[in-house]
Amino acid sequence: MSDKVEKTEREGRRNFLKGIALGSAALGGGLVTPDLMLGSNGQAQAATSDEMVKMAFVQIQPHTVSSAWSVGLEEVLSTQQNIDYKQLDGQNKVEVQVSLIDTLINEGTKVIFLQPIDSVAVGPSIKKARRRGVAVITLNIDASEEHAAHVEMNHYYGAMDIAKEMGKRMGGKGKVAILNAPPGIIIRDQRTNGFVDGMKKYYPDIQIAADQVADWSRKKAQDVLSNILTAQPDITGVYGVNDSMALGAVDVAKQKQILDKMVIFGNDGETAALESIERGELTGTQFTDVYQQGRFAAAAASVFVSGGVTAKDFKKQAKLLMPYTIATAENVASIQPAQRW
Repeated sequence: MSDKVEKTEREGRRNFLKGIALGSAALGGGLVTPDLMLGSNGQAQAATSDEMVKMAFVQIQPHTVSSAWSVGLEEVLSTQQNIDYKQLDGQNKVEVQVSLIDTLINEGTKVIFLQPIDSVAVGPSIKKARRRGVAVITLNIDASEEHAAHVEMNHYYGAMDIAKEMGKRMGGKGKVAILNAPPGIIIRDQRTNGFVDGMKKYYPDIQIAADQVADWSRKKAQDVLSNILTAQPDITGVYGVNDSMALGAVDVAKQKQILDKMVIFGNDGETAALESIERGELTGTQFTDVYQQGRFAAAAASVFVSGGVTAKDFKKQAKLLMPYTIATAENVASIQPAQRW
């Protein structure tokens, strides 16, 4: 896609969604107005026209998912004239992410969007933010310390639906290998448990014959699946807990010339996965519009600030599960270019 076309689509998406985003915020309690700020004591106070509300997104590390979240966040926040938004890189290091959060709190940031590297390790920083009235909104990976809100892909139930569709395409029988993420990440457990429970529920005759870690990596998935198939050549189904690992499985199946005998599903809905489905390679994936996920989080943040709501006001953490589509060759064309990330 050319830069000009991509820019036109991005601007079109932004203009089209301004009304939706602003309407969502209005439903929640009105828009951010240029004369509202939160004081250091966490209370609403008048602001002069040149004062800005600081918001920031602290990601784990650069990735297509977090980049798309940030686009969605910025599309909404840029419509507010007094919000200063930035995206920061946690460098996949807990200590870096904790340091960034603490710095943002000290700088007077009012909302922190967070993709935690370690759900427990960031707890003390989230607790500090709450004491200072800073609203923390987590994306996809929840934190053990309660905070304002959590917006996530529908990991568990989406994985159940992947199992249902995958089992149907396998004819209700056969062996499946899971290419998994490292232990200790909550979405790994949700996506694995949902898939396993889905197979038990819908297709109990399908055996999960292997479940091995491939580190979210396409290259690692190639190596892992090659070894699995050497030991168990009768495996005909592969579930990659993310699209990168599923695409690694596609690479192996093509190399071994067994793609027509394999049913391979991923999870996330990256553009590369959707294009692979359109080429007749990857069987399917769970697609989530992560631009929209960012927009929802930003709309909530705008409502918090405009309503003078701080982290001290929350009695219980809110949670939002995103809608999803199990994308296959039959319906992938319905996912519009502006939705793809």
